[in-house]
Amino acid sequence: MDAETIGAVVLNAAVYLSLAAAVVQWGRQRTPKPADAPGAFRLLEVGLKRAFPDLPQGFTLREGLSRARLAGLDLSWDEIDRTVADYEAYRFGEEGAPSLPQPEIMRLVRALWRRG
Repeated sequence: MDAETIGAVVLNAAVYLSLAAAVVQWGRQRTPKPADAPGAFRLLEVGLKRAFPDLPQGFTLREGLSRARLAGLDLSWDEIDRTVADYEAYRFGEEGAPSLPQPEIMRLVRALWRRG
């Protein structure tokens, strides 16, 4: 192989490695789509833990949300509080499962995943 061919092979390998790294990074940052409302809240828990790794094991949603508020995220916190209250009522058997979509919860999840 001559020097020109070797240079082309090295350049192609570098381009493909860079592309592969970008795809892996994109996959890590992409927020999954929840199948149901409880799935959206599971994503919220994961997002809170990613964004705030020092949260204690077994933290409550309220503890995590107070940390997210302090981060200065520009979201509709009143709507998030209502949605979380509905979800907690479902979790404790007081009401039926909330329905999708959960737009403000998912906005919060995406913001947290970008931080994490």
